[in-house]
Order: sequence, then C-alpha cells, then structure tokens
Amino acid sequence: MENTFKNIPFLRITVAFATGIYLASALSIPSTFLFFFAIAAMAFLFVLHRFYNYTLSSIFGINVIVLIATFGALTYKQYNNITPVNASGLMAATVIETPQEKTNSYKSLLLLHTIDTGDTLIGTREKVLVYFEKSADLEHLKPGSQIVFKELPEPVENRGNPYEFDYKKYLARKHIFRQVYLKTENWNLIGFQNNTPLLWAETFRDKLLKIYRSQQIGTQETEILSALTLGYKRDLDRETKRIFSSAGAMHVLAVSGLHVGIIFFAFSFCFGFLQKRKIGRFIYVILSISFLWSYAFITGLSPSVLRACTMFSLIIIAGNINRRANIYNSLAASACLLLLINPNNLFEVGFQLSYTAVFGIVFLQPRIAGLWPVKNKVGLFFWNLISVSIAAQIATFPLSAYYFNQFPTYFLLSNIVVIPAAMLLIPLGIALLAFSKIPLLATSISFLVKWIIKGVYHVLSSIELFPNSTPDVVLQLPELLFVLSILFFFFLFLRSRRVIFIKSSLLFGVLLTAVIIFSEYRQINQHEIIVLNTPENVVCFISSNRMYVVSEDTLSVDDFNYSSVQDIKRSKRLKSTVCITNNETYSDDYILLDNGLVIFEGKKVLLKSQNTKAEKEIKPDIIIENQSWKKEIPISADCYYIKYYPDWQKSATKKNQHILSAQGAFITAW
Repeated sequence: MENTFKNIPFLRITVAFATGIYLASALSIPSTFLFFFAIAAMAFLFVLHRFYNYTLSSIFGINVIVLIATFGALTYKQYNNITPVNASGLMAATVIETPQEKTNSYKSLLLLHTIDTGDTLIGTREKVLVYFEKSADLEHLKPGSQIVFKELPEPVENRGNPYEFDYKKYLARKHIFRQVYLKTENWNLIGFQNNTPLLWAETFRDKLLKIYRSQQIGTQETEILSALTLGYKRDLDRETKRIFSSAGAMHVLAVSGLHVGIIFFAFSFCFGFLQKRKIGRFIYVILSISFLWSYAFITGLSPSVLRACTMFSLIIIAGNINRRANIYNSLAASACLLLLINPNNLFEVGFQLSYTAVFGIVFLQPRIAGLWPVKNKVGLFFWNLISVSIAAQIATFPLSAYYFNQFPTYFLLSNIVVIPAAMLLIPLGIALLAFSKIPLLATSISFLVKWIIKGVYHVLSSIELFPNSTPDVVLQLPELLFVLSILFFFFLFLRSRRVIFIKSSLLFGVLLTAVIIFSEYRQINQHEIIVLNTPENVVCFISSNRMYVVSEDTLSVDDFNYSSVQDIKRSKRLKSTVCITNNETYSDDYILLDNGLVIFEGKKVLLKSQNTKAEKEIKPDIIIENQSWKKEIPISADCYYIKYYPDWQKSATKKNQHILSAQGAFITAW
C-alpha cells in the first residue's frame, strides 16, 4: 500500500488539512496564534529551501504537513467565526426552506438579514430555525418569501438526557444557533425575493414535487419516489424510515453517490461513444459534468449530492485527461476541495460514510469479486452487486455502529432488491417529470413506478420482520478507534501480505475484546437511577444489565421519551427493559413499586404525592415532583428533591434540589 500511495499527493494533503480542522475543533486555539504560527512555519520552509539538501528532506516534509494542518485549523476558525446578533426589535428574514408539517406546527429555516432596533438597522446573515403556528396563511409561504416578526429567537439547547443526539452541535455545524416559535399574529408576509442559487434550486424542486403529487401514485409511494429521485425526505413518515433502516436500505432514500452513479451510468451508456476521439473526450467531459450538476440542481443542491457530484466530476476529469489517474488521488482531491469550501463537512456523518464507502468499494470490491470468477452475465451482475454491498458494509460498519448503534443483518438481501429497483426507479422518475404533460405516457410510467415501489416496500417490510434483523451493535469512541485500527492493518496486509500487519490487526482485536469485557464487568457491578428531563416523570432504574422504566403514562414507540430510553439501553448494552407506570404494583428480586414508592437496591424513591403514608412513615432518598404536585413536603437534609418546573426560577430553594428543565437529567450511580 505504501508504494500505491506514493503518487497520491492529495491524500497526504487532505489528511493533514483534516487533522488541522479536527484539532481546531477539539482545542481552543486562538486564531491569532495560528496565524503567527503559519507565518513562522512558512519562514522556516523558506530557510530550509534556501539551504536544502537530502538530509533535510524529512524535516522539510514534516514542516509542509504541519503548515497544511495549520491552514486547515485557520480555515475552520474563519468559517465558524459567526456570532448571532442578540439585538431585539423588528426582524426581517427570508424563508429558505419549504415549511414542513409537524404535529403541532410547521418547521422551516429563515435567513435573518435585518434587525430594526428603533434607533438603527443592523445587518446580519444568520440562519434561524423557525416553527410556525398552523394556519391558512402558511399556504403562501415558499422559499424566497420575505417576512417580518418581533419575537426574539432563543438559543438552541439540548434536553441534557444521557446519550442523546447532540442536536445543538449538529445545528451549530450548519451555522444555526437559535430558534423561534411564531404565532400567526406575530409575523407578516411582506414580499418575495428569489435571488440565490439555493433558493432557485429549492423553488424548482418544489415544482417537480408538485408534478409527482399530481400523479396517481399514492401518498407513501410519492414520498419514497421524491426521496429516491429528488432527495426530498421531509415528508417521509417514521414507519417508512424505520423499515428501510431496519432492512439496511436507508442509503437508497438519501440521494448520494449511488444515485449520482446511476445517473452517470445512464449518461455514459448513451454518450460513451464520444470518448473514442480526442475532441469527443472533451465534449464528453463537458456534457457529463453539466448533466451531473443539473441533477444536483433539481435535487435542491443538498450536501450529499454536492459531495457526490464533486467526487464524480474530478474522477471524470482525471479519467479523461490522464488515463492513469489514481482513483485514491481523485477521491482525496474532491474531499480536500469540499473541506476547503466547508470545513464542517468533516463532522458530517454523510461525508464520512460517503468516502469510507467509496474507499471500501474501490479497495475491497475487486478482491472480493476475484474470490469467485463468474462467467454468466446475469450471475456476474448479481455477484458484483453482492461484492459491492459487502465491501461498502465492511468499510462503513465502524462508523455506522458508532453513530447509529445497529447493524442490518440482512443488508445483502435488501441490496439485491433495492439497488436494481433504484436503477429502474431513478430513470423512470426523471422520465415521469419529463413526460408528465403526455397523459398516456405519464400514466404508464406512474403505473410502473407505483407497483415497483409497492413491491420493494413489501419485500423490505418482510425482511424487517426477520429474526434479529437489526441487532444493537454499540461502539464507544475507544472501541471505534480499535475497530478502525483492526481494519487499517488488515487492509495493509491485503495489499502487502506482510505478516506484521495481520499480527497488528489481531493485537488490536485482543485489545478490543479486553475493553468490551471490562466495560461489561463495570456495568454488571453498577446500579444507577436516571430521571429524564421531561415534564412527565420518566425514571430509569438500572441494575447490572437490566433496566426498569417507571413513567406516568405508558410509553409509545412514537414518544420522544421512548427514544431517550432506547438510547440508554443501547449505549449501556442492557439486555432487558421492563416498562411500568407509577400507579402499578410491581416487584421482583431487584425492585419494588407500590403506588408511587420505589425501593431499588437500598434506595427509596417517592414518585407522587398521593402516597401520604410513605411521606410520613419513611424517609425517601429521592423525591421526584410532577407538575400536578402543589403541596410542600418535609424533606430531610440528605434527600434529593427533583422537579421539572418551567418556572423553576420562582420555586423555593432547597438543599440538594435538582431542576430538570435547567440542569438536564438527574443521574446518580453507586
């Protein structure tokens, strides 16, 4: 592998640049220090170049890498040097996303550009997450709509529950720091302005979506087709996402490299003959890149499509200018370009999965396919499909397990169905847009699309019901690093066949096993109580690998609290969960629940005020107040008093008091 990568300058540049971005994110390094450090590094390079000889080559190379990493850190600092304007007053903003219907509101994104404080006008370019109260006025809102409002946006905050998705950081990477809820009477539509490529793309995609919705395909089928061809996933219901995710086919609904690859394959099939001559290759490059970026435009210029189109554009250029172009160099060049434009791409899960998947396919697929020579064309097609799926799954497995904590057991079976279906549905979907004005042809295409999607959905629903279709596979950060090390040395072994690499891979495998065993041992000997940050009392009692969840109401799958409980279960690798409501009576060897009083591993927890007998006769270690609890309770000095209270600042101060809405979840372990 070392010999292979000697001629890949962009790989080293990209790794150094990405390292600088990561260090700038993880460490609070002042931009001024980075600037002067870069100047010093360049001066040192100049001196080395002036007195250069072979013995200084290593020092020269290391200094270049350090300089590139410093530029990466400076790029990250400059890109994220944004501070929200906290001035109050009349605010003018542009709607930049089509409002999406939620349970009690419509969600969209605003670009705040002017604040009238009464004394002065303040200009800004801040993105604000907005929730509109449901009303008929929202029918007139679309990308480019100009609105005014007076509500002051509030900072986005996490709930503070353990192992929850860090939504605040996720939005901050997209330069979204605040959110606002607007009632119908608190905002006004003042005009329309559509003057940026992103707004053009969003508006154009809305028109294409209306074409799909006007066809007799079916609501669910339209949602899936819109996601598959136009990258519009906002209308997908929770059940559809769950089925595709459980079956290992969620990647088909996220327009990315697969979809752009299918589009490029269709284009090459029709116009590949142009590459036979020199002038034809030039025309082919121009047409193919134009075709790909036109597709990116109609999909709304989403980040995943931009990544894929950038990657394919560089590969197309490299492949037609220099036939010996190294695919790894092209991949690294595209990644470097995207990081230069937006260094926050490095932290996007989609960015990481895209490049690891492509690397896995390029590096592993030929080796896997070579294990079984297939001469039959049909058999070869499916064997290549299987080998591509295996290669991509091996490469992306560590990151998938780290971010999503699950593994789709039957991904091979799913991909054999969904990828050929996608190869049919994407061209058919584009054809439906092109020929929607021809009734007979549009009806025929709609019929095919509808029943292909129905068939795929039925197959995936059946696969999702298979036993152990999505077992929990949890990797914490240290374990992720060990797994990546195992794969890294294994790949080196495949390339060089040197025994030292397979020994290193096995060593990291042993270390990974030791870390997991130690983690399991710690969990077995630990007891924990977690009170979730929610207005309704939800308390998790964890003993060894069991968890008891006591709540005011029965938890449903669609409930946010249920998701929080599942996050805890997966992250701690718990084997069983028992859900109980606090007005029940329940007991086993670990816990006793009687009308709101819980006795768990020597701790007494009082969950509701109706249990007056418990208040008088025992001294609880923890009292958890619900919203309907109005009376004061005598509390001992060593008792924790926990409540939610949205108006917590007005509540009486008590020793050992924990306010969930302000401090997040309450956790105690022993």
